[in-house]
Amino acid sequence: MKNRRSFIVGIKSTKLNNKEKIFLRKFKPWGVILFTRNIKNINQTLKLTRSIRKIFNDNYYPILIDQEGGRINRLKNIISFENLTSEFFGKRYSKSQNDFNFFYKLFIDKTSYLLNSMGININTVPVLDLRVKGASTIIGNRSFSHNPSIVSKLGEYCIKHYHQNKIGTVMKHIPGHGLAKVDSHYFTPIVYKKIEYLKKKDFIPFMNK
Repeated sequence: MKNRRSFIVGIKSTKLNNKEKIFLRKFKPWGVILFTRNIKNINQTLKLTRSIRKIFNDNYYPILIDQEGGRINRLKNIISFENLTSEFFGKRYSKSQNDFNFFYKLFIDKTSYLLNSMGININTVPVLDLRVKGASTIIGNRSFSHNPSIVSKLGEYCIKHYHQNKIGTVMKHIPGHGLAKVDSHYFTPIVYKKIEYLKKKDFIPFMNK
C-alpha cells in the first residue's frame, strides 16, 4: 500500500489499454473498481484483475465492485440476481430469522465465490440507508428496511459473512441517503433533519460496526 494515493478509479473496457497502464503506474490509485462494462465472463475478469495486480506487484491490491444484488448487479453478464434485493432479505428476516439466515448466507457465499474466482476482493456492501417513504427512488429496495434496528443487524450479518469469505466490505451511504429527495449521482442532496433525529434513526446502522 506504500505511496498509493487515496482515490479509486474505473477502467474503460474488459482489459487494460496502454494509457490506463501508464496512468496506474504513474498515479498509483488506492484501488480499481469494476463495472458491468468490464465483466464479460469469469476467465476474462480474472485475467483483467491479474493484469492490474501485476502492475503493482501486489496479490492483495484492492479491486472493488458494487455487487449488491437486485438492480445493482455488476455480474449480470454472468448471472441474474435481480430478484434478490436487500428489501427481499429484510422481509425474510421479519417473517423468519431462520429462513433469513439460510438464504442470506447462501446468497453471500455464492456471491463471494464468484468474486474470489474473478480476483475481486472488496464488495461495496452493505447498504445501510433506511427505506424512507417519499424519498428519492435511488435507494428504494436497496434498503433492508425502514427500521434502524433491522438494518443494523442485517448489515452486521452481511459484513461478518463477507469477511469470512475473504471479501472486504464498504458500508454506504452515510449520512443517510435514505432521506435524500434527489439522486446524489446527479444532484447534491440536502437533508434538513436535525442531528438529534439522525443519531436516533439514520446513523444507528452505521454505529459500532
